[in-house]
Amino acid sequence: MSQKNLSTVATDVIAAYGITATNVINSYRFGGERVAGFVDQRFAAAVNRGASALRKDLRSNLIDSQQRVTGYYVKGIHLGTDKAENAVGVAVDLATKGVSLLTENAERIDRAINLNALATLGRAAVPAAELMNKVAERIEEGSSELVRRVSGKDMPAKALATIKLKAATSEATANRKRVTKAATRKVSAIVEEAANETSNAARRAARKIQTTGEQAINAAAETANETSNAARRAASKIRSAGDQVVSAVADTATETSNVARRVASKAKATGKAA
Repeated sequence: MSQKNLSTVATDVIAAYGITATNVINSYRFGGERVAGFVDQRFAAAVNRGASALRKDLRSNLIDSQQRVTGYYVKGIHLGTDKAENAVGVAVDLATKGVSLLTENAERIDRAINLNALATLGRAAVPAAELMNKVAERIEEGSSELVRRVSGKDMPAKALATIKLKAATSEATANRKRVTKAATRKVSAIVEEAANETSNAARRAARKIQTTGEQAINAAAETANETSNAARRAASKIRSAGDQVVSAVADTATETSNVARRVASKAKATGKAA
């Protein structure tokens, strides 16, 4: 048999146990209602047997008080059994969903590794699963018979349990989907907020980098201007010093030429005198 058939058998077993649990809850519910009705009848019979000693209005008040007490008891039974049925519905919904997810993941892995292990596993496991399903069905039939005996009525116990289980499971499925959607929205909001924070941080970092770059460029330009101005001042000083040196050399040459002419003139005069 295929893995699909195996998952179907597993789902049937889960449903059978869900119906059995619902039958047990119905047994408690119908049994409690029956006990409450029996107590009311016995109490009314006891009060009416003492009719000669009790006034009619007193008998009526006593019976009404007893019926109110049993009414509260029955309401408590209904409240408890409703909660129990909801819990069974949640369990069946989660178990069925788990089987479905397990089957889908197993088939995906089997296709990925291409071993066809699921077919072999199905052939080995389905007979045991079908045997378990038969046991679950027998337990379910026994619980349905228990419901009929406890209620004292010939009622379609399995059909009633199936309807209740289906309603509880549908409600549990709807609640699970609402919770999942709410959780998904919350996670999406958190992710979006984190993404916005990251984007804002990136923009702030980019602005800081841009500002730092502009400051560095301005500082470099200012340094270059200072260097250029210093170079111009140095060049001006060098030119001024060069001019002074040239002038000094020229003055020295002129002075030397003048001295030479004076010496030559004296020498000439001395020669003539000799």
